[in-house]
Amino acid sequence: MSKLAPARKLACTALVEAGRQDSYVREVLEAADAFRALDERDAGLALRLALGTTATVGCLDELIDRFVTRPGRLDARVRMALRLAAFELVYLNRAPAVAVSQGVELVRSSARSAAGLANAVLRKMAEAREGYLAACDVPPDQREQVAQARAAGLPVWLDAALERSLGTEAARALEAGELEPAPLAFHGNPLAAARESTSLPLAAPDTLLPGLMQGPDARHLISSGALTRAGAVASDLNAQLVATAATAPGALLEVGAGRGTKTFVIAAQEERLGWHGEHVAVDLSPRKGELNRARLHAAGLDAGIIIATGDGTQLGRALQTLDQQADLPVLFDTVLVDAPCSGTGTMRRHPEIPWRLDKEDVERALPALQLAMLEEAARQVKPAGQLLYATCSVLRSENHDVVDAFLSSEAGREFTCVPVSSAPVFDHEGCRAAAAYLREHENAQGCFQTVPTLGTFDGHFCARFVRRA
Repeated sequence: MSKLAPARKLACTALVEAGRQDSYVREVLEAADAFRALDERDAGLALRLALGTTATVGCLDELIDRFVTRPGRLDARVRMALRLAAFELVYLNRAPAVAVSQGVELVRSSARSAAGLANAVLRKMAEAREGYLAACDVPPDQREQVAQARAAGLPVWLDAALERSLGTEAARALEAGELEPAPLAFHGNPLAAARESTSLPLAAPDTLLPGLMQGPDARHLISSGALTRAGAVASDLNAQLVATAATAPGALLEVGAGRGTKTFVIAAQEERLGWHGEHVAVDLSPRKGELNRARLHAAGLDAGIIIATGDGTQLGRALQTLDQQADLPVLFDTVLVDAPCSGTGTMRRHPEIPWRLDKEDVERALPALQLAMLEEAARQVKPAGQLLYATCSVLRSENHDVVDAFLSSEAGREFTCVPVSSAPVFDHEGCRAAAAYLREHENAQGCFQTVPTLGTFDGHFCARFVRRA
């Protein structure tokens, strides 16, 4: 009998608790006192197992259910322990002796009577691993697609959607990095430089973007407490570029502000550039709006920013109510629509996404909502003003198809699609490197699209429109 590794037990407990709470496993795990007590190596293992098991759960259950007589009656904690061990066997290619032994002990720790079942099931899964990944159980004409999906731990329909949207080569590159950690990036608060003890620069002129912090040293920000004190915010590099593109002189309307990561980046860039105009940040969730307000206040970046609650498809109503309390501009110089989306560009960070997505939502419901928000936002843009549409998706149905539909709509006929890299902020000397980076990832229309691959940042999309004068 081998001793059960604490990291595996903790990962399993976090997975069960996240399922019970219907919450994110990363948040559950990182909030646990036992996780913070682990050394760096064990903490890394626990996180890898918890995130990886979540990301591949559909494939793991498909394999488990082959070898369990009554899958529907399997105890939830026993199933989770089997999933975790199966993830090590199938996706980490762990030696069967180790994965089976640890999996059995994990099951024994919560259901002693199920240890024999676990031993038998895990041994059969170890033998079936190669055939399962090769999709030997499906018809030959489906085998290649199913094998690719299983190798990435994704639903087959999502694998096919990625391939249609990105092309085979780019889809395979995305999937190759799907179970690997995503790089970290932060955006610094320019007002915090004097009070932060960290040696990291909060704005370096020779970096890609003012305020950007990335690389191994950026991890020190977490332990330094700078995030808690609003000295910086965690934000993917490509998300920071989208927020910076929306930074411009004049009045700004930000639709879909959420908890305010882009609001923070925009406010920080405005502070650096001295562009202080009216900024209205709207979100459907009052709770997220309060979190946005609190962080901006803690950062000292809240001057001139109005946090509002409202439906992005009914902006006129939300702004009319707000205008009774504050003197708002009739129309805005810049409108940013940060649309709700599938999040397929951020699956490495949010492993719950692949198996919670619904094909119908991705192909029809979400694009319809996104187009409605974009058309509504267009009505709030001044003549010669700019309208930006952003998602963290890599699917064509949510990105280029929505752009084409908007330009063909009555609201979109007043707009021209122009390169994101031509936004006013990128004329500023400190942002020229960012403009060059954007151009590398723009298509013929000027739409910005990145694809997350091994070692690169997340998948983000942005289209920029200018309203004809």
